[in-house]
Amino acid sequence: MTKSSTKNNELFTSMPVGKAVAKLAIPTVVSQIIVILYSLADTFFIGQIGDPNQLAALSITFPIYTLLTAVANLFGIGANSVIARSLGQNDEMTAKKASSFSFWGSLAVTLVLSILLAVFMTPVLTFFGADEYTFGFTRDYLFWVFVIGGLPTVADLTLGHLVRSVGKTKEAGFGLALGGILNIILDPVFIFVFHMNVAGAAVATMLSNTISMVYFFFVLARMRKSTVLTLAPKYFSLEKKVAWGTLSVGFPAALSVLLVSVSISVLNGLLLRHEGGNILSAAYGVTSKCGTIALHISIGIAQGVMPLIGYSYGAKDHKRVHAVCRLSFIILLIFSVIFLAIVQFIPGTIVRMFTPDAATIEVGSTFMRCWSWCVIGMSLFNMYNSIFQAVGKWETSLLLAVLRLGVIFTVLSFTLDALFGVTGLMWVQAITDTVSCLIAVALYNRFKRAMLKEIRTEPEAVPVQTTHNRVITISREFGSGGRTIGKEVAAKLGIPCYDSDLIEKIAAESGLAKEYIEKNGEYASSDRLFDNAMAGRDRDGQSTADKVWLAQKKVITDLAQQESCVIVGRCADYILRDVADCLTVFVHASDEQRAERIVTVYGQREESPAQRLHDKDKKRRAYYELYTGTQWGQADNYELCLDSGKIGLDRCVDMIAQLYQSA
Repeated sequence: MTKSSTKNNELFTSMPVGKAVAKLAIPTVVSQIIVILYSLADTFFIGQIGDPNQLAALSITFPIYTLLTAVANLFGIGANSVIARSLGQNDEMTAKKASSFSFWGSLAVTLVLSILLAVFMTPVLTFFGADEYTFGFTRDYLFWVFVIGGLPTVADLTLGHLVRSVGKTKEAGFGLALGGILNIILDPVFIFVFHMNVAGAAVATMLSNTISMVYFFFVLARMRKSTVLTLAPKYFSLEKKVAWGTLSVGFPAALSVLLVSVSISVLNGLLLRHEGGNILSAAYGVTSKCGTIALHISIGIAQGVMPLIGYSYGAKDHKRVHAVCRLSFIILLIFSVIFLAIVQFIPGTIVRMFTPDAATIEVGSTFMRCWSWCVIGMSLFNMYNSIFQAVGKWETSLLLAVLRLGVIFTVLSFTLDALFGVTGLMWVQAITDTVSCLIAVALYNRFKRAMLKEIRTEPEAVPVQTTHNRVITISREFGSGGRTIGKEVAAKLGIPCYDSDLIEKIAAESGLAKEYIEKNGEYASSDRLFDNAMAGRDRDGQSTADKVWLAQKKVITDLAQQESCVIVGRCADYILRDVADCLTVFVHASDEQRAERIVTVYGQREESPAQRLHDKDKKRRAYYELYTGTQWGQADNYELCLDSGKIGLDRCVDMIAQLYQSA
């Protein structure tokens, strides 16, 4: 059946590249914009005070504060991967141990860091460049955001990663947005109303993260009966597959954050040594914060297409990988050129948005013009890095990150400072990202040559082997009786019906647990396309759900080629569109009739029947859209749509059988 194949394409396998990239990248960029607003809040409101020393204090403390993000990445991102893989293997105990290890491990490390900072605050701040004008501000800021606020901040970030690992990306995203919005609201209250200056920004950040942490506790409490996530200390384990499995995956993400901190600290420390160092530091703080706009948008685009690249590479669809990468590079190049042009034309206006101080505006304008030449190299570098992550070459990705900020940036900072002073330091980031991008280009070209060689040596695509077998596919709303109809049609026609029988076959094909297939074989983890596209992905860019889908396609295709049959659910109508002569059926009924059926027939009384219908249908619809690009339940996608509530199950069976036999 090919009626809908020309207009509806699978997101990962055949949807037009432009549309697929847009579907995945746009939501990621939107989420990154939230991060941008959050990161700019403190700088913006402190800048309105007009004191460059307080802006300089933010620059000095930033690399220390980001240690908290590194700890959360180390434990949270690592546990995310372990939990996703464990669920696919139906190893709930390991998933529980990973969640507990991640939470308590991150808190233990943070507690040690907080105590050390409290004890050695003076030498630490002196090392990072605080002087008599900025020391008090830096001390006050770090006391509230790190010594007092370190634990809730890391708990908030780590819990977000854990909640995301079980597919609750909507809840995780809301938690992130909640913290950001609260920080934006509370900053002016504590800074201007309570006249706490930079300490007020710190208190606002601490309270925002604490409230966000409490929100995640509430989410976990609500999920406790239906999730493997647990914070119970009794599940804390140092087993190798738990501890090492978590830390080995989380280490590259943590190291990337640490390298950013080191680079900022190095450049800021060198600026502070020059005359007017505090104004230079304030100007650098504003410049680097504005730079996060370009950074996060480019990261949003690059990370958005990662699942598409990873999936296509894993499926050996190298032509699609090449097409996605090419389009992404074009988009990033256009974006970065526009961003560069804007900064070159109005740098003073941009800096003035963050501070009214004339000296800082003057220096910041020059700094921003020099810095902005990094945008093209940085944007493309982020894309190259994401490609290597998506195709499983995480060692290359890690090498590039270390070279860029750990080696090139550091060497250039000291060299250009010695040769050209402040002017040289203003150009460090631009030269670093240009050189790093050229190295990434060389590594990518080597990878692309190998990929193009595979494309040239690949045999021509073998046409899908069609069959003369006639197959009935039954798609259905939850509780409409579609499964019962399918079985009775098969019995009446004397052909097999495949429904729950598929679970064992798909499990054998994928190597995943039957329980996982049963729970996730036709239900998405979320009702949002972007959430599903990003959920549970490992370093190879492919999720466990992707592996289920590929196995499901093969099993259903093989069955259709073997014999005439009835197949219930699992996107069989779409999978077999070019393989078999299909009678595609969609069964539906009113909410009232379906609610009555799931209570009387299925015996499901543990929750509101109406809510259960709603949740099930949303996740079926999301799964179908994710892997087919086709709207689930849309009438013109099926040959026959039946209202089982009005017609009755028996009459539905008769109509389907009659149409099958008359074909």
